[in-house]
Amino acid sequence: METGTSWTRVAADKTAADLPEALLRIGLVNAVELRVLAPDWFHVRVAGQPTSGWTDVAVGLKGHVAARGNDIALRGTLYLPSGSAGFSSERLDPELAIAWSRAFSEHWSLGSTVGVRWHRRLHENLTSPSLSLGRSLGRRGGTFVEYAAVLGWDERPVHRLDHGYTWNPSARTQLDASFGIALSPAADRFFVAAGFCHRF
Repeated sequence: METGTSWTRVAADKTAADLPEALLRIGLVNAVELRVLAPDWFHVRVAGQPTSGWTDVAVGLKGHVAARGNDIALRGTLYLPSGSAGFSSERLDPELAIAWSRAFSEHWSLGSTVGVRWHRRLHENLTSPSLSLGRSLGRRGGTFVEYAAVLGWDERPVHRLDHGYTWNPSARTQLDASFGIALSPAADRFFVAAGFCHRF
């Protein structure tokens, strides 16, 4: 199970906070898992005026295969129109993503993901590529730097840079903290986040 929270400076007069960012991952068969994404509670403040609501529930499947030192994963997700007005897509929105990662040494690794989400209400597809460089910090810690983007035909491109740290107090538990900054005018200006993950 994974959970977390984040705070975002969207623009000069707009902020957003959300939790619990809960994801339940259930192993089904070898290398295949069922994923249930719980709704997030968002609290948005624009020019001092607050608005709150719940986002959509999502369900999906993920499978991965390891070959010659590479780990390749394919993930399919379906967002269900279950959230609050103004926070829901109001449609069944599918998403497909493929991810690749590889450890190049005892300390360094590289990973990349490309996802496409079909926003049926907006009649638009959004593509989300990312590239991440990771480094281990001792036996239990790690750090990463990641470039991420959101690209759409009718939207201004979003580019951002993220940096974070992970710590494993035990073999089944991980804590993380990260922050990100905008690399393009359309991106959120700044965010901070913290997360918790435990394997039962």
